[in-house]
Amino acid sequence: MCETLKGCVQGCAKLILILINTIALLAGIALIGVGGFTMVKGKEYIPDVGVSLTPAAVCLIILGVLLLLIGCFGCFGAITGRHGLLNVYLILLGIIIILEVAVLIYGLVNKGKVAKNIEAAIKDPFDDVNTKGNEADAVDLASVDTIQEQATCCGITGPEFWTHPDFDGKVPASCCANAGKDDVLCAKADAYPTGCLSSSEGLVNKALTVVIVVIIIIVLFQLICMVLAWCSRGEYIQVDA
Repeated sequence: MCETLKGCVQGCAKLILILINTIALLAGIALIGVGGFTMVKGKEYIPDVGVSLTPAAVCLIILGVLLLLIGCFGCFGAITGRHGLLNVYLILLGIIIILEVAVLIYGLVNKGKVAKNIEAAIKDPFDDVNTKGNEADAVDLASVDTIQEQATCCGITGPEFWTHPDFDGKVPASCCANAGKDDVLCAKADAYPTGCLSSSEGLVNKALTVVIVVIIIIVLFQLICMVLAWCSRGEYIQVDA
């Protein structure tokens, strides 16, 4: 009875491991594709907020390659029962979990610092546009418009932030929901009342919290995968690597 139960547990572990790693393998291929597309065509489809897309694309490709490798070793290791493949799978998962825990600890310790750095990156283009007006860098002008439109906010502290003579007592058209497509400026009375700094603070803190929670869930999921791989190993104790 005990041997039957043990065999059943090992068989279920094998099936679940194959399914999970097949999904990981496909997800890896998808991430590599998305990363490559972002690197080549990203600027045509993603709004320019003054941040280079290349680092994000590279990260997606690296993550995709890791998922592809893990999926291959885990899937084929579970199918063939070769201890060598399953051992490599366990080692890769262990290394990735250690790295994720390190990132998690860094995020928890430096959450406030990371948020301030991101907020500074958001504030810089606004200061440039408000200082130079229409002569500001084109990238900063585009970044300001994108942030104000996407976050439905106006200026760093509100509509009164915009003081450059080029604005003639008004604000950029991206501050107003009812602005026409060809409008360059709109009235302060029609502008979004909320400043972009306060809006971004909330968004950044929420984003960092989501990232931390996601990392915790991923780590727990990977620990379960390691247990399943170890259980699956038992079914093939006589199979050579």
